[in-house]
Amino acid sequence: MSTSAHTNLPPEIIEAILRLLPVKSLGRFKSVSKKWNTLISSPQFIKTHLHQTIKTTKLILISDTKSLYSLDLNTDDLSATGKQLCLGSPDSPPRRWEQILGSCNGLVLAIDEVDKIFITNPTTKEVWEVPRSPFALPDDESFVMYGFGYDSANVDYKIVSISFWDTDNEHNPDCTDMFVSVYGLLNNCWRKLDNSPYDHAVGHLTSGVLVNEKLHWLTSTRPGYASTICAFSLENEGFEEIELPDSIDKGKAVFNELVVVGEKLGLFGTPVGNDLWVMEEYGVGGSWTRVCIDGVEIDPVKPVCLVEGSDGDIVLGGEDEVVVYNIGESRCRNVVIEGGPSGFAVGATYFESLESPKCIIRTVL
Repeated sequence: MSTSAHTNLPPEIIEAILRLLPVKSLGRFKSVSKKWNTLISSPQFIKTHLHQTIKTTKLILISDTKSLYSLDLNTDDLSATGKQLCLGSPDSPPRRWEQILGSCNGLVLAIDEVDKIFITNPTTKEVWEVPRSPFALPDDESFVMYGFGYDSANVDYKIVSISFWDTDNEHNPDCTDMFVSVYGLLNNCWRKLDNSPYDHAVGHLTSGVLVNEKLHWLTSTRPGYASTICAFSLENEGFEEIELPDSIDKGKAVFNELVVVGEKLGLFGTPVGNDLWVMEEYGVGGSWTRVCIDGVEIDPVKPVCLVEGSDGDIVLGGEDEVVVYNIGESRCRNVVIEGGPSGFAVGATYFESLESPKCIIRTVL
């Protein structure tokens, strides 16, 4: 659109057209004029664009050299194009990334090798360093799990931290408390909450799985130590329990993994025979449905996402491999990756958005 043409259109028509454009195009159009830059950068436009645009799932890979790569999957010919993500300003030194802790609305929570936590937007390359929690336990004597998500009721992105002492620590060797704290992006600060009533020390040290604005962990009850799923509400900042499938061994279920499959809560892992259980109706224990996954030769393997518009195709991620598995045909096909790292792990999924952590903080400062 030329400069002379856009000046003759009513502002509401211009805004309606811009809302339909992809993020990268909008990034270029910010330079058309100050009005366009102000409009595209406004919180209201960002929110509207988030809900109106078509969301195409991308994968984030963590290379063996601790770099991040985005992966665009072409399901027509099962090829994928990898591109290294250079986050932050061009003159900032490259970071060595350790783990992806979560993603939501195009924002990704990641931790680097020196345990600094960042909220990033892989599309706009924006990076926001999260302040260290004043409630954090000593790194070398404790364990911590994180979760990340959006609280629409309070219009805030939140990070949840669940930490506990290593049993070999010198400070509190008999302490079994599960400490919970929450970081809110709006106010850029941490708050301490009541301790978790569950035992998070049993099972895998994993990030919370986000479904329905709640973060989920496999954990054990106290007392009794039966496996269960606990859900932390980002709005109410409290825990509740989600029923496991009836046929799952409650003594071993904690050693599985929770996943998200088509925005639904899923359960996967070796103790359930590499089958995938999907909760079709959130919160209803009787709605768990078993999906058999046979003939997958890579190990370990983990469901990553559904293929949009497909008939039963699911993306599985393994060590240095990405495959597409068709549920109905029990058929597994390798994805050919061009431009990606030779050694990697699948970190998370995300989609392109204009969401800006710095913009969210500025709205209240």
